[in-house]
Amino acid sequence: MADKEEISWPYTNAPCLGIRLKAGDGEEYPLELDNEELVMIDTGYDGELCLPRDLYEKLGFNRWEEPEPDEFGQADGSSIYMKAARGYILIPKLPLDPFPVRIHTADEEEQDINEIVIGVKFIKRFKLLLDGPATKVSVL
Repeated sequence: MADKEEISWPYTNAPCLGIRLKAGDGEEYPLELDNEELVMIDTGYDGELCLPRDLYEKLGFNRWEEPEPDEFGQADGSSIYMKAARGYILIPKLPLDPFPVRIHTADEEEQDINEIVIGVKFIKRFKLLLDGPATKVSVL
């Protein structure tokens, strides 16, 4: 029996997954259809996906925003509020339908982030192997 092809993504500083985003109007990111964006897995973020504010607005998620922001607890016991909208994550290396997700961005400008992060609520859908010595993330 032939071995299945390994589905994995290399990383340097933090574990990553390769994804594509799809907004409610069908616009996708990255723009090149055969590309994926390597995004950091952040186990400290309880949500599904968090975008920098400029990308969130560029992709038009602010047009489908929920009326009230979501509240997240922080390690120091304080709370942070994040704007939320619905979108989709596609994982080009996996032959699966797009995943509907709740996409967040900072509610306050001083809390903005500079990269896309995938959180615990999304990665709970998969069995992942974080291979530190090989510096890769594999889907099992």
